[in-house]
Amino acid sequence: MTERKLATLDEVRSHIGRKREESMEIDGTVIRAYCECIGDPSPQWKEGVAPPGLVTAAMISSGAMLLGVPIPFKRSVAGGADWEFLKPIKKGDKIHTSHEFIELQDKSSDKGPRALMVYRSTHKNQKGETVAISTNTIMTY
Repeated sequence: MTERKLATLDEVRSHIGRKREESMEIDGTVIRAYCECIGDPSPQWKEGVAPPGLVTAAMISSGAMLLGVPIPFKRSVAGGADWEFLKPIKKGDKIHTSHEFIELQDKSSDKGPRALMVYRSTHKNQKGETVAISTNTIMTY
């Protein structure tokens, strides 16, 4: 089996600012399925309001994969995420998400090469109102 060619940190850094958009319509089926998965029977979710975490499940990993930013080292793990929920998401909303690769931090040390790759996603409804902002980090080593 041939080994894939790894990108240099400079090659990865050249992708900073790369963006990609995606959309998702929120319907009752999506809300219901998410609530069943997390085991939350709260009646408020049956009234057409989505739990805030719905957007985390729907679009958390898409940004990095959609952007096609190369990984500089052989291994990678989730390095954490920060979420800010600003407005409720409701049945019938169409959520437009803009993913962007915003930062590469070289964290190499005497223990070996390591980098943090940071992505930001802004989630807006059909009215253009920001409903959530997420910042996701991937550690690669």
